[in-house]
Amino acid sequence: MDNNKPIGLGLIGCGAFGLFCLDTYRQMEEVRPIAVADMHQNVAEDFAREFNLVALGDPLELINMPEVDMVHIATPPSSHHELVLQAVRAGKHVLCEKPLALKTAHADEMLAVAWDAKKIVPVNFVLRYNAVSRAVKAIVDSGVLGSVLAARLTNCAGDTPLHNDHWFWEKSVSGGIFIEHGVHFFDLYRQWLGPGEVIASHTETRPGTTKEDRVMCTVRHENGALASHYHGFDQIALMDRTNHRITCEMGDIWVDGWIPLYLTVDAAVDDDGAEKLEACCPDAEIKVLEEYEPERRQIMGRGEMRYVTKRIRLHYCPNADKQAIYANSVRDLLADQIAFIRNPDHQRNVVEINGREALALAEAAAYLAAIS
Repeated sequence: MDNNKPIGLGLIGCGAFGLFCLDTYRQMEEVRPIAVADMHQNVAEDFAREFNLVALGDPLELINMPEVDMVHIATPPSSHHELVLQAVRAGKHVLCEKPLALKTAHADEMLAVAWDAKKIVPVNFVLRYNAVSRAVKAIVDSGVLGSVLAARLTNCAGDTPLHNDHWFWEKSVSGGIFIEHGVHFFDLYRQWLGPGEVIASHTETRPGTTKEDRVMCTVRHENGALASHYHGFDQIALMDRTNHRITCEMGDIWVDGWIPLYLTVDAAVDDDGAEKLEACCPDAEIKVLEEYEPERRQIMGRGEMRYVTKRIRLHYCPNADKQAIYANSVRDLLADQIAFIRNPDHQRNVVEINGREALALAEAAAYLAAIS
């Protein structure tokens, strides 16, 4: 592959997210969208007209196009396994939407074939490229707030577009909420808190139906943090909302948004700690809520003597435009992968094993819920 030429890209799956991605990709100098494929030929043709691309009804035709170097797979989850294998065996790199597969056994096969073919197969974990997500990791890694004790994800998702016959509700196609949707957050929390193990899980079925629309589980991370994940697909679209609370020894980190928009830290720190927090969140607003008198600065907490000088509230909102943040994350992820294709020494933020590890947690959560 000529490193001076743009990467030829083909999209399989012409849904709303595919449209969003193509609109982002055509603004990238290192990418040249070439073709789209969808089982509904008329949908592919609509996409093709808007972006001046080739429209195909058969994914294999797109995969076998010599001009296509990378295939972006944005189809329902049950199709990922076969499409990834077909693309990699045809000599293409792949960007796969979440989840990588419905089963870890399938994921292992996909990654093994990709490794042998020297092709990449990352999952589109865009949350790793979000400025707020990166700031959370920097704060946790800094140790300024002490150890992370607990975390809570509350994801109240809108189900307005998910009609009763939508493939999302069919586990044989989607894998269920943990696998289809939860993998994003299992991966995010692994980035923040390290590896973990699902220790409890539960699902709820919508009254009068067989649809699982609420799921919850607890993951114990290797650092001892207990993270609870709640996903409910039961909200009107106007009330779709997501938030995180990370409880540490010296304070809390609050994050708002499925696409994280801002974070707030409420903590007791010393002067050096306040400076380190500010360094983790450039241009953050910091308000001192209370200055501690000298006699209150030495204080016992969790069996250790702590030293604090003030209680602060930090607010960090690098960009309030959700669509722009999302587009930038999609662009940065693809640019990161292309940089690796051109230079294997480049260190990627998302690698193949991330998709497999998140899927393993989702699979474990689904299994524990089924047997409980």
